[in-house]
Amino acid sequence: LAHQRRSIRGFVPTPVPRALLEQAFATAQRAPSWCNVQPWRVVVTEPPATDRVRQALVAAAKSSLPSPDVPFPLDYPSPYQEHRRACGLALYQSMGIARDNKAGRYDAWLRNFELFDAPHLAVVSCDKRLGPYAYVDVGVWLGLLLTAATAAGVDTCAMASVATYPAVLRRELSIPDEEVILFGIALGYADPNSAANRCVTSREPLTSNVRFVA
Repeated sequence: LAHQRRSIRGFVPTPVPRALLEQAFATAQRAPSWCNVQPWRVVVTEPPATDRVRQALVAAAKSSLPSPDVPFPLDYPSPYQEHRRACGLALYQSMGIARDNKAGRYDAWLRNFELFDAPHLAVVSCDKRLGPYAYVDVGVWLGLLLTAATAAGVDTCAMASVATYPAVLRRELSIPDEEVILFGIALGYADPNSAANRCVTSREPLTSNVRFVA
């Protein structure tokens, strides 16, 4: 299933049945966490709430600067910068957007806040008092959720972009100030006609990330 999972950036509007969503999230609920604290907190939208959040995010993206609860890296040293650039290149090439096409790139960036037309958005947060160890736990939960969604036939895209406007998400989804907003997840069914969905990213060989010591 891990090999089948991929980030989808173009969805059809058909909602996912609640039972399938609950199935995926129930599986992810079994994720291990530090001292079993289970820190993930999730709000999942369904139509028409998804459209309200979508419109609010687009309006914010067009009119204000991002201000995420968890600051994004200012610099990506090697080899992370090369991975990041290769990912962006693969995506823009799949959509036929040239490097000097500023309007096209802006429209592609705005698609993040349109949630790629997904019928559902999950916003993931955790208690600010728990600190970065909780972020590790939430990352473990995320990996299990994405795999469980794939098993249920549900397509996904984990998105840091929507977390850049936490005030919008707090207002629209009643997320308390005591929770740090970490990321969003678009959920739905892939649009087979979406050019962005032709994007395929690469993975480094195991030896680039894992060392065995005897």
